[in-house]
Order: sequence, then structure tokens, then C-alpha cells
Amino acid sequence: MLLDPLMKTLYIHSDYLEFTVKKSTPVAEEITDEQREGRFDEILVAFISVEKQDESNPDAVVKKAVEDLEDVSKKVKTRRVALYPYAHLSSSLGSPDTGKKILRAMEAELVQRDYEVHRVPFGWYKAFKISCKGHPLSELSREIRVEGEKVESEDVDPSTLLKKIAKSRLSKEKLKDNDHRILGQKLDLFSFYDVAPGMVFWHPKGQVVRNALIELSRREHRKAGYQEIKTPQVMSDILWKASGHWAHYKDNIFLTKYDDRQFAVKPMNCPGGILVFNGRERSYRELPLRMLEFGEVHRVELSGVLSGLFRVIQFTQDDAHIYCTEEQMEKEIGGVIDLVDRVYRTFGFEYRMELSTKPEKAMGDPALWEKAESTLKKVLNDRGVDYELNEGDGAFYGPKIDFKIKDSLGREWQTATIQLDFQMPERFRIRYIGEDGKEHVPIMIHRTVFGSLERFIGILLEHLNGNLPAWLAPVQVRVISFRVENAEAATRVHDRLFDLGFRVELDLSHGTVEGKIRDAELQKIPFILVIGSKEEESGTVAVRRHGEKRPRYGVEFDDFVDMLRKESEIGAGL
Repeated sequence: MLLDPLMKTLYIHSDYLEFTVKKSTPVAEEITDEQREGRFDEILVAFISVEKQDESNPDAVVKKAVEDLEDVSKKVKTRRVALYPYAHLSSSLGSPDTGKKILRAMEAELVQRDYEVHRVPFGWYKAFKISCKGHPLSELSREIRVEGEKVESEDVDPSTLLKKIAKSRLSKEKLKDNDHRILGQKLDLFSFYDVAPGMVFWHPKGQVVRNALIELSRREHRKAGYQEIKTPQVMSDILWKASGHWAHYKDNIFLTKYDDRQFAVKPMNCPGGILVFNGRERSYRELPLRMLEFGEVHRVELSGVLSGLFRVIQFTQDDAHIYCTEEQMEKEIGGVIDLVDRVYRTFGFEYRMELSTKPEKAMGDPALWEKAESTLKKVLNDRGVDYELNEGDGAFYGPKIDFKIKDSLGREWQTATIQLDFQMPERFRIRYIGEDGKEHVPIMIHRTVFGSLERFIGILLEHLNGNLPAWLAPVQVRVISFRVENAEAATRVHDRLFDLGFRVELDLSHGTVEGKIRDAELQKIPFILVIGSKEEESGTVAVRRHGEKRPRYGVEFDDFVDMLRKESEIGAGL
């Protein structure tokens, strides 16, 4: 086996970087008063974590790291760089001495190559502000690998390996009580393991939430005239070279080999969807053609930037692509805005819109870009929508409208997007037969509503503090017995609700009724039914809603079922 040096870097091409030294650590280097703070404008910032494995061959790491940084600096066209020691990217931090040695050697080598190099103090806690450029190459993560020494492999007992399959540690010290990672743990929704960093292990209860949101999405998309498709997870690199993603996102694509060919684990859904469109000859009568895919994508991210459901490696998009004529595109864009508005109102989310224009590294005819931008502006202006202009932050193939939702804590999140694309239809030779019998090129609209389903669930959990309505709740009802002698009656109520299709649990434990209620409240279950002797004799139930102190006694079972059925309808109660 090979032990490879594995420095981690995160490059940010920034308008400016500001930092202020706050507190020293035992390994802090000596600095002057002038070095306690700094501001660097128009600069490429390299956040660097030196790993333990880098200690085996630091000179080779320096050489490869400098070459990598030089490659990035050429692409973003700057020779001003800042080296920022950033231990938070690390999964196995190297020694401070090695870290200092490598950073200083990189600085010296870059100076020799005529770079303007700025140093950020090593071993200090720092507060910093950074303004990211926002073009496609402004954020890049890399692992600096060089060939290591061979180490003899050993036969390892499976029990030894199992000890290394560790559940990702969750430090609660800096997290708020409504943080989705804490809620996910308390409510038994999901977990993370080191064997699959940035990928979610959905528990049965978490899968209920996922499925309910997907069903809501499917229902609304059916109403809006979408057809659902599914495309492969792994496809040849030829596809990504044809689409243009290879040139812009190669470093964020998982690659593998099969039969002496290179394949990619898909980072986007659009190329696969295009192949479905191209699967047969299309007529103008089919347009607009709207295709939805709940597509799972994988994108390479450094472990240090992963953050629960908000920043993951594997995620699911409610991705759709609309193929239409130029005459249809304004109406189709308006239809997407209506769909997003309808879904977001279901959750009570407020939102605003941003229009992002042509980035520095864009592909295609500038005239088509101008047409696409003017179309999006016209749609927004005709609707009387307030929006902000985000210059230079469009996708590499087209401008876009981004939706920013606001949660209960006032935080903004980018979720839905609408991207108008004149480029990929040409690159993939997408055609339809027009009314004149000739081939024509359709317009392509890329769009999502939830965006990342994982991120949306994280936002929603925090927005509602885990208090999910009945249609979303993993367990809708918990039936508890008042005393041991009421167990049979409680079981009958449970079984009747189960047979009616509700998600119901039964608690016949020997604890006090107060303790059982408290446990159900902690699990944030929408309804608690208490069955005591009075309820058993009268055939009624005592109903307690989550969060309410007083139950309703003497409720007829059928009346409760009618209420529960209404609140269990998808989208109800938010």
C-alpha cells in the first residue's frame, strides 16, 4: 500500500482578505504589532492544512503545492497570493514544525518565481473577513498528493477494522439547540460515518421526511406538467467534456476506471437528461418538454468544509430541464417562478431573487448571453418583482435567477435556481423537427425548487426547531396506556390507526404516564393519545397535541381520525 503525502488546500480568489490576530497557541510564531492584522486586496488566498503524512517527504510536497498554486493563479490571472495556515481543513494534522517548514519553503519558492506573497501568522487564532469573487474558479479545493514510500500491507482481523468505522463526532459546544445536526441526532433521523465523509446515512425516521418532501415535489411537478426520468450515476468522461463541465469542475469530480476507460460519478444531472431527450426524434408538438429527475450527485469537497446537511459530498436535487422554443421560454420561466412560490408558501418561507450575469469564464457566443440575460430581466420586470443584480456570478453556460429563502432565525439560504441555457443545446446538437419540417435548436432551462434536498431538510429542521407537522413527522401519533390494565385497549387503538395507514407507535412501558408524555414530547410527535379506564369504557381517546399542556378528553375515535387525515395531507399544517 502507498502512504501519500496529502496536504489540503482551499483556494479563494477574493476581492479582499482582512484578518485580525486574537489569541496565541503554544506553537504561535513571534509577530510584530504590525503583523497582528492585515488587509490584502485583489488576491488569491490559499488556505492550507499540512497533514501528518506530509512529514514523510516535505520537499516533494512543497514542489507539488507550488506547482498547483501556480496553475490556479494562472487561471484566475493574478500573481498576488496569501498563504493562510488553516488547520480546520485537516483530518490528520501534521506537526507544527513541519507546517511552518512547508509554508516558509512555499513562500520562498513563490518569491523566486516573481509572486507577491503575503504571510498570515502561523499558530494564532484569527478573525477574518473575505469577499469571494464569485466566478466559476473563485473557489477550488485540492489535495496535494505526491508518491509516497511503499509500506508492507498486513492481514488485519475484521474486528480491528470495525473499530475504525467510527461515527462522526459531533461537538455540541458551539452549536445552538436548534442546530439540525443536534435535532437529527435527538430525533433519530440521520447520522454520518467516517467511512463515507459528507454522505448521509438516513435512518427510517429521516427517510420518512425525505419521502414526504419528494412526494410533495412530485405532486406539484405533476400539476405543472413535468415527466419524471432517472439517469445513471456513473458515465463516461466524454459526456462531461462535451458539456463543458470538465474544463470548469474537473477537480470536483470523482473519477474511476472501467475496461480501460475513464468514468465520472455524476456531479450534475443535465448531461444525462439531455441524452434522454436525444433518445429519439422530437417534434415541435412535444414542446415545451419538462423532465424532472431526483438526481443524486457527488462532488469532491475537503473534509474541513463539510457541515452536516448544509455542505455534503453526496446530495439529491429535484432537478428539471425544460426544452422549449424561443417563443415559449418567457412563459416557461414564469411558470417555474410560480412553482417555486407555491412550494415555498407551503412552508411559510419568505424569499428574494437575484439575477446573476455572465461570469469571467463563460462559454459560447456573447450575443446569446446578452439575449439570455435580457430575457431573464424582462420576465422579472414584467412580473414587477424586486430583485438584486449579481454581476458575473452566472453559470458558465448561462445566466440565472437564484432564490434566497429566509428562515425563522433570519438567515438566508440559496435554494431554488433557474438557469437559461443557449449553449448546451448547441454542444450536444439537441434538435427538434419544427412545423416547417426542418431541424431547430431548442432553448434549455435548468432549474431546481428545493435545490439540494439534504440542505433543504437541514434548513427546515432548524426553521421549525424540529416541530414537524403531521404530514412530515416520522411518527404522527404515539398511543400510551395510562395503566398496565389499559394495555389491550391501547393496543387496539394503535392497530386501528396502523391499519388506516398512519405512522403510529405504541408505548406500553411501565413508567408513569407523565414520563411517557414527556418522552413523546421530546420526540416532537404531533399527537399523543392516552388510553385510560374512562377511555376504554367510553370508546373515546384523550388527545394531546405536541406543545400543548392540556389534553382534550372524550374525543370520538372517528373524529380524531378525520382530523388526523386532514393534517396528514401533504403540505398541510405549515
